[in-house]
Amino acid sequence: MKPLLLLLAMSIYSISAEVSTDFLYRLATVESGRDDLAVNSAEDAHGRYQIRAGYLADANESLGTSYTLQDMHDPDKAERVVRAYLLRYGQAYERRTGHAATAVVLARIHNGGPRGAEKESTKSYGEKFQ
Repeated sequence: MKPLLLLLAMSIYSISAEVSTDFLYRLATVESGRDDLAVNSAEDAHGRYQIRAGYLADANESLGTSYTLQDMHDPDKAERVVRAYLLRYGQAYERRTGHAATAVVLARIHNGGPRGAEKESTKSYGEKFQ
């Protein structure tokens, strides 16, 4: 296998490994106390992972789905969305920075958007997640 393809394959594996069951449990705990019915009306965020419209649109694009915010109250659909979003932007982080997308990095991306791991404003979220 060519070195670039090997690196890409390793990157996908490492991000997938970081988005483990434990990661998702901790993320849901921080976001909503694992409440599938949670709604933050101030941010229009839904479900256990508190998914907003822009996040969902990105994940729908990656997945080829048309989930709605109401679908984010279904834990299986919400998990698919989180995994797709973090795979997409975790890989982008790794390409951009040359660093691995650790669980804390992925949590900060979840919290702050595609470049969330690089924002000062998500540091406290990363600490809370840890």
